Amino acid sequence: MKRVTNREEINDREQKLHALKEVLKKFPRENYEVFKYVISHLNKVSHHSRVNLMTSENLSICFWPTLMRPDFSTMDALTATRIYQTIIELFIHQCPFFFYNRPIVEPPGATPGSPSALPAGPPFLSSTPGIAHPSPPQTPPPSPQSPLQPLLPPQLQAEQHTL
Repeated sequence: MKRVTNREEINDREQKLHALKEVLKKFPRENYEVFKYVISHLNKVSHHSRVNLMTSENLSICFWPTLMRPDFSTMDALTATRIYQTIIELFIHQCPFFFYNRPIVEPPGATPGSPSALPAGPPFLSSTPGIAHPSPPQTPPPSPQSPLQPLLPPQLQAEQHTL
């Protein structure tokens, strides 16, 4: 019974994604291209979430008001904010499906070891597919330095650190 329920959920999810893809086809060409560009960029940013902490959910929270342009003068827009945010999150997460004719990306809770559960890098944005990207660093990046720092003599570099 659980398998049937999961399959129904998948079909329902797939139907929703296909319905959103149909909505995209109704965009004016210029709007479609700009939306594709923005969502593709946000998708690429989300692939570095281990370092930048910007998951598709976090990005959607930041960008849905700009992309959806709700009318906040009515209560309807205020009550639908989670729905709008979820739609933008789907566009970001499913970018390959919506814009590059790739299969639907499995949700984060997919069965480990299945082909769909493998981390999906953005091969549709890469000029050299199949090249492995290095793992993100586990330590925070170093503090920024002044562009003049390497040009200073060593004794002045030491003095600048004490300032």
